[in-house]
Amino acid sequence: MKINEKRHLVLPIVTDLVTKKVEGKDVTEEVVRIYAHHTPVSREVFEANYRILAATKSALASKGSHYLMSSGPRIAALTLRDEGKKDAAARGSFDEQGRVVDEETPAFFAELKRLTMVLCPGQQGWDMLPIDAAIGAGKIDAEDWEEVASSLVFFTCHYAMARKADRETTANGTASLLGSSISSLAPTEFIASLPSWTPAAPTMPVQSSIPS
Repeated sequence: MKINEKRHLVLPIVTDLVTKKVEGKDVTEEVVRIYAHHTPVSREVFEANYRILAATKSALASKGSHYLMSSGPRIAALTLRDEGKKDAAARGSFDEQGRVVDEETPAFFAELKRLTMVLCPGQQGWDMLPIDAAIGAGKIDAEDWEEVASSLVFFTCHYAMARKADRETTANGTASLLGSSISSLAPTEFIASLPSWTPAAPTMPVQSSIPS
């Protein structure tokens, strides 16, 4: 993948509906409280996992474009795990009891996690936390991460498989489908670009725009 172009995926995890006074009137707007900032996998990681990425994309697309766009982001991670088991079985990777042993797919998910930071409110403004630290601190939970991971798999399947000339279009189109955006900014730079965070009483929480 074209890391030198600095295409990062910024995905809302948690949003709130906040009501503010504007010219004497109550105006309700959606405010992102917690983001995921993801750096795309390297070319080496893609080449090590191209079989399961290609198989996952094919499996999601096999039922038509409507299924791909509506259900794909939600089930991409589950599909990747299924395809990983099939690939391991095809390579003859079994334990002594005849069960499939798939070591590559967990390693791929670990890499997605390593390349993803959670940007969330802290005592002094915006904090940047690794996924496990964010879960441990109660900023997000395991289900939030699973939803984010599925979106990252969906994004990676499309972006990594795209031709060099098509990657920018693919990145922007896939990000739009996920309700996210593409940024050239590293996590610390992206935080610096955000408005200063100050606590505000939300009217109601809205669990993110990650497709479900």
